[in-house]
Amino acid sequence: MATIRIENALQLLVEGNDPRNFFEKFVEHLDLAGVQVQNFGGVDELKGFLKGFVMSPGFKRVGRMGIVRDAERRLDEGTPAEKKPPAALSAFQSVQSSLRAAGLPAPNRPGEETGTAPAVSVFILPGGADDGMLETLLCRTFAGTEMDRCIDGFLQCAKESGSPIHRRDKSRAHAWLATRQDPHVSVGQAARKGYWNFDHEALDGVRRFLMALAQDRPAA
Repeated sequence: MATIRIENALQLLVEGNDPRNFFEKFVEHLDLAGVQVQNFGGVDELKGFLKGFVMSPGFKRVGRMGIVRDAERRLDEGTPAEKKPPAALSAFQSVQSSLRAAGLPAPNRPGEETGTAPAVSVFILPGGADDGMLETLLCRTFAGTEMDRCIDGFLQCAKESGSPIHRRDKSRAHAWLATRQDPHVSVGQAARKGYWNFDHEALDGVRRFLMALAQDRPAA
């Protein structure tokens, strides 16, 4: 297992390179100094990442850590959707399990911080009890606009033409990005280019989570 470099006392662990790019830019936008954003990989890789994380030479300096992952529904074969727990709850319970497997404290609910060292908090995207992902949240930043209605029309036309939309929020986000000056960028790259409105009220929950992570920063 590769050694994980821990450079700051504040750690934000996110699911994938695209979210890492997004959250690095969001942290920069909020002027939150000293937050290191790390990609833990896919949801099935969090447990292994955390076990390596606690064994890293710099782990003793970690005072606070936040974990962000999607509540995207992943259906098991043969399991009806109505018999599965809500995706947000399932995602949070999975993070709890991964934390405990690595010997780390686990909060009792999303957004709550453990009182131990390191203090741990978890945010499940898009927020609250909703199913979804980062793109679900970002689609809310242009919801109700004329462009939003254009995208709805495009997706409906695609469906009626025999091209069903399998991951609607991702499709909507990328359709919106197709209207930007540099249309081929990913969601995370779009953040670096300033295409997302970080001040939009739809991002209030994530904003509060990040600011809480950085408040009263412990000494490195």
